Amino acid sequence: MAKKSVDTKRYVKTKGKKRRKRKLIKFICAYSAVRATVKVAGRLVERYNEEDEVLEAGNVVNYFLAFKGRNIKVENERFSGAIVNTICSGLKLDLSNAIIEDDVNIYCKNTMSGVSIIVPENVKVEVSSKTKFSGVANNVPVIDDDAAPTIHIHVDNYMSGVDVKITQESSIKNFIYKKMKVSKEDIDSEDDFDSEDDFDSEESVDEEYEEVESEDDSETKDNE
Repeated sequence: MAKKSVDTKRYVKTKGKKRRKRKLIKFICAYSAVRATVKVAGRLVERYNEEDEVLEAGNVVNYFLAFKGRNIKVENERFSGAIVNTICSGLKLDLSNAIIEDDVNIYCKNTMSGVSIIVPENVKVEVSSKTKFSGVANNVPVIDDDAAPTIHIHVDNYMSGVDVKITQESSIKNFIYKKMKVSKEDIDSEDDFDSEDDFDSEESVDEEYEEVESEDDSETKDNE
């Protein structure tokens, strides 16, 4: 009996030591993962900051966001281009009232972020993208104006989304204009169709009149 109790105590001690070792290993792994994540995020922020300093030049505006959200509106100011760098952030860049007279470039580099760009309704937009697990949408209506300036948007996304559009008010106006234009074309086509029907009906009336006349002539000859 004494031997069995000693073996049981040894087994309990050994099992307790193994549990403590496993807990210690789990804690070390979790701590290492958190430390590595923070280190990588710090390096990303440093890299983006370095690129900001290199790329910023002239009148080009530079926007850098990390782990936050921001709404930026350019109101009645000349816009010459922008560089957008985001990390785990949300950005709304409203250029609907900006003054854009020449072609401009917007460079977007996003990591796990969402960016919305609102442009004026009198400009053209061309989007070139390099994405990975991401999406880019260009919802700006195409305008037929060779003199209109063009906004070139260059997107480099990783697990991010970029939406380019005009204001909701402008979208409604364009929708109503297109609807009115289509309805006007339908009305014009219906008028043309009615006029053709009228013309055909007039011809049929003339033919019927001639048939009646010929029948009357034949009857008068028979009577004679």
